[in-house]
Amino acid sequence: MKKIFFTLLFFTIVTTVSAQKNKISDTTQVWSRYRNAVLFNDLDVAKNALFELIAMQPQVTTHYDSLANIYFRMGAYEQAILAADKAPQRDVLKEIQAYSYRNLGDVKTALPLFESLFTASGSPEHGYQLATLQYSLKRLGECAITASKVSVHPDSKKEKVIISTEQGENMHVSYHAAAENLMGVLYLELGKKELAKESFIKAITDTPEFTLAKKNLASINSEAETPVKQ
Repeated sequence: MKKIFFTLLFFTIVTTVSAQKNKISDTTQVWSRYRNAVLFNDLDVAKNALFELIAMQPQVTTHYDSLANIYFRMGAYEQAILAADKAPQRDVLKEIQAYSYRNLGDVKTALPLFESLFTASGSPEHGYQLATLQYSLKRLGECAITASKVSVHPDSKKEKVIISTEQGENMHVSYHAAAENLMGVLYLELGKKELAKESFIKAITDTPEFTLAKKNLASINSEAETPVKQ
């Protein structure tokens, strides 16, 4: 009986160790598949590999961090937000959530996230995104303050943002130029044409090919040249 018991015990231990080794081996293979998928930008394969890892290691919540990033890169913003909610909170995940809400058109939810990001980083990128959201919600006083901070930031003339033209083309302009153009539009809305003109000129001086700022400046000049009808 003892012999049978020890034989069974030994078999159980060997089986358990073997299963653990197989599990580790399986996890390693899935991780390898995930890394290769990311390397080749095959996001569907990468996403599926992450779901396998989550099933194998449900206690490892950092997998949701990677999943949120993959979903964001795929343009699946609602899923990116859900995955980010399940991951340990970090600024990079807050950034994914902020941009996801913005891209989904949920400006009111995106705004406080960008406020938090800008407070923490002070970066021109976060500041400019915050200013555009403040403008869209007609929080004009806050927008002016934020845009001014972006304009004078030491890196605002070096770092670039993509601006879409009316023709649907994308162009890279400095955050300084983008912030000055936004301030110009803001001043126009407040009826302060001279201040608007100064801002548009600053934007064009920094980025001469900034067609949007040039068009805004031209609209002010054409109004000044047109006789006022009594």
